[in-house]
Amino acid sequence: MEDKLITIAVHNYARAEILRTKLESEGVECYLKNVNLIHSVISGGVKVRVHERNLEKALRIVEKVSENFREEYLDEKESSLQRVQRILVPVDFSDYSINACRFAIGIAEKLSAEIKLLHVYYNPVTNSMPLTDTYYYEINMDEVLREIEIRAKENMEKFYTELKEKIDKEGIEGVKIDYALERGIPSDEIIEKSNEYKSDVIIIGTRGSGDQENDLIGSVTTKVIEEATIPVLVIPEDSLYRKLPVINVLYATNFDESDFLALRKLMNILSPFEIKLNCVHIGVSETNVWDNVKMDSLKQKLKEEYSDYDIECNIVENEDFLTGIQEIIRKKNIDLISLVTHKRSLISRLLGAGTTRRVLFHTNLPFLVFHADRE
Repeated sequence: MEDKLITIAVHNYARAEILRTKLESEGVECYLKNVNLIHSVISGGVKVRVHERNLEKALRIVEKVSENFREEYLDEKESSLQRVQRILVPVDFSDYSINACRFAIGIAEKLSAEIKLLHVYYNPVTNSMPLTDTYYYEINMDEVLREIEIRAKENMEKFYTELKEKIDKEGIEGVKIDYALERGIPSDEIIEKSNEYKSDVIIIGTRGSGDQENDLIGSVTTKVIEEATIPVLVIPEDSLYRKLPVINVLYATNFDESDFLALRKLMNILSPFEIKLNCVHIGVSETNVWDNVKMDSLKQKLKEEYSDYDIECNIVENEDFLTGIQEIIRKKNIDLISLVTHKRSLISRLLGAGTTRRVLFHTNLPFLVFHADRE
């Protein structure tokens, strides 16, 4: 049987050479492909290849070398792992906004963080008008805008007062709460205010199952998830905040380098809580050598860094990603789903037509989204 060559990694030339040196020192014959012989120093996309008979051993060496590269990256990003101090909560006075506030208060109490409520009210788009009607239209529009602004302010003050009364009634201490009003497009204003306020996390509510597929808050939530540069905690309407003795957290991994930073941020946010972390990869075959190597490496890293926590790492074999997630949710009694997103990676699979509501909204579970290379 032919012992074919398998590509185990793709790096720039410098890293490919480091990896080749390590492999050959461990007795694994290695070949580089796509090296620019004229400008080898700047050559990119260099494939590192080994014989199939050495595949598993080579992959474990690759993972060890990758860990060194990863530590350099994490050291650079360490400053971003500051304690959560500011939480931004967009509200539209609906039941799901109230529910998001319950979660924000519970988390802020544990973290001694402050909360900024944000309401973005409608900004009518003016249409082109005949010249003779322009003056009347502008006066009328000014009146409409004033009415909208006054109503938004009244609703915000009422919402804020009731929330403060709830906090006082329940004896919650150490939570500072404030609010802001903005006019414009909700998703754009939420992102802008998040940057201005220097928020550490956005907590946003969304409708639960059974509502319209094209509801406004659903589209706003999706846009915020896509454009935010900080973690976003999404709270479905039917997800109830409870002071659980242990929070079962599902972290869905696709074995990306950004997992390690996201997991550090996840543990940082949830550090005041008692948690059990279930790190899960949905694979198509349990015999996939690379998946097993990656999971072993992730498991070892997590146990080294978080030895005091209850952590499980598993590969769930299922051809359908979403069905696999549902399976682990049921088996492990999951309370919170977490993941890291790329523009064309895991989040695109979760936010496809109908799949978000089927898996996330219909489970009524909060989910915490991190953003690779943007935080």
